[in-house]
Amino acid sequence: MSTRCRLSLISLSAFVCLLASASIATAQHEPATGGGTIGGGTTNRPSTKPTSKPASNKPATTTTPVNRPTTRRTTPATRKPTTTPATANSVAANTYYQQGEARYNAKQYKEALESYLKAAELNPSMASALYRIGWIYNDLEDYASALDPLKRVVSMQPNNAAAYFELGYANKKLERYNEALSAFQQAVRNKSDYAGAHYQIGWIYNEQKNYDDAITSLKLALSYKADYPEAHNELGYALRNLGRYSEAIDEYDEAIKLNPELALAHLGLGDVYYYNTKEYPKAVNAYKRGLDISPNNATAFYNLGWCYNEAQRYADAIAALRNAVRLKADYAEAYNETGYALHQLRRYTEAVQEYQNAIRQKTNYAQAHYNLGMSYIAMNNRNAALDQYRILQRIDNARATKLFNQIK
Repeated sequence: MSTRCRLSLISLSAFVCLLASASIATAQHEPATGGGTIGGGTTNRPSTKPTSKPASNKPATTTTPVNRPTTRRTTPATRKPTTTPATANSVAANTYYQQGEARYNAKQYKEALESYLKAAELNPSMASALYRIGWIYNDLEDYASALDPLKRVVSMQPNNAAAYFELGYANKKLERYNEALSAFQQAVRNKSDYAGAHYQIGWIYNEQKNYDDAITSLKLALSYKADYPEAHNELGYALRNLGRYSEAIDEYDEAIKLNPELALAHLGLGDVYYYNTKEYPKAVNAYKRGLDISPNNATAFYNLGWCYNEAQRYADAIAALRNAVRLKADYAEAYNETGYALHQLRRYTEAVQEYQNAIRQKTNYAQAHYNLGMSYIAMNNRNAALDQYRILQRIDNARATKLFNQIK
């Protein structure tokens, strides 16, 4: 956590012109969850599986994996097979499976799921149907339900890389990262050039703060799929966490070149400029672009507002910070930073309200108490400022002294 001072120097004889040109009160910069502006690795961490669907080959047997050709035996024309309950079930199961395939290929996934479930009920060893069931549950974000059918597939077909990938993906979304990692590793053992699985391994290593191994896996992903913006983006995150900032910037830039609409890469680039290289104008440009594409990141809005305050663009700061608290109502730091911008614009009554909002979220928020006292001084409300001084004596003696020196 880093801090930067924005302390407005005031004398009692200068109440009415308070902070007309002063630049400084403390603004808190909290690292975003996972090292960026979105959680789990952050502005920069897509957690979805690749958008490409598995191949829709239509196996006629019940034990062939979805993505593999089927070898069928032909029955001599002169010989009539005897219909038994088992074979009748197999025929019915295959009928439901083919119905599921038609619906699946039409992207009617819920309807397809019903057909595949019936097929698997009639023939519990139909791996192709079980794989589709697991895939659709993942697509429907019902990850817990995806686990059992996918485990059944890999028990029957231990070389099925696609099934291991889906099993890893379900575990990852359930935040069972060790199980997910094991499944993705098995996927690449079965298919060494499986770029998507190498990417997911890198993602998990980043989540586990194992950045060196993350880099190895992500570079493998890129060696098999050079035009992989998400992998460049994730590689940027790993490099940033190792302090290799110029390389991280290069990776984010490459991700953006490959996919200019990848909001996470713009926001990740903003994080490097904001948290690490302190190039705030560049951070503004990166955050603005990312938020234009995906305007749902409270921390990115906060960082953008902070940068605007740094540039004395207070009206722009207020607009960005309002978006931060719209997305995260208990964002104490954003209320405090909004108060700072309003104070600089001499809108002291509104500043007081924002500081009070911040304190409601964090009772012992020393910086907000100090800033609130400064606004009371600007309003010539000495008693209220002294109240903040007394609170600060209990929670932050250094700030208490600093505030008192402005009051007396």
